[in-house]
Amino acid sequence: MQAEDFVREVRNTQFEFLSPQLLQLVVYKEEIFPNTEERGDQNADFRLSVLKALHKILSQEDRPLVRFLLKQEIAFHENAWSIYESIRLCGFLLSLLAQVEDVGLLWEAKTTSFDTMCGFDVEFLVGAGVAPTVSYLQSIQEEWSPDALEYIEKCQRTGSGFQNLERYREETHRFFNRIGS
Repeated sequence: MQAEDFVREVRNTQFEFLSPQLLQLVVYKEEIFPNTEERGDQNADFRLSVLKALHKILSQEDRPLVRFLLKQEIAFHENAWSIYESIRLCGFLLSLLAQVEDVGLLWEAKTTSFDTMCGFDVEFLVGAGVAPTVSYLQSIQEEWSPDALEYIEKCQRTGSGFQNLERYREETHRFFNRIGS
């Protein structure tokens, strides 16, 4: 199955009614490489292809799928020795959908490992806007929310790209268009 066919099939079915066989194509599936201690993900390449396909045609109806894919990327990166563009692209796509409620999942992705903390852009956390995200974080009582709020406010004070989010998004689109071809 091609990534575009996968996206089309997901869009033709309500996400909660998708067949487990279809989701098995993108779910994190650990593989251990022979004669090494390195671990990988058998579905990482196809999942990245799906993310690249979504980048070309993203719409709000894709949100459940993008959230599911980000959860798979988080599981993959819990054991990864680096950060891969797949988690960054997935975080970027979810931030483009601009739902303030997604900041928790995006924060989880950012804080998965040392590498994701460094390489998962803080701008992904504020896809719905800085002020709405800060307001949302101030209003909820989640264990992780004070840390996320403090991090965003610190980045805001130091000027970490929040002044021109639209330009950041355009540049990030161009970057992912280059690696997507």
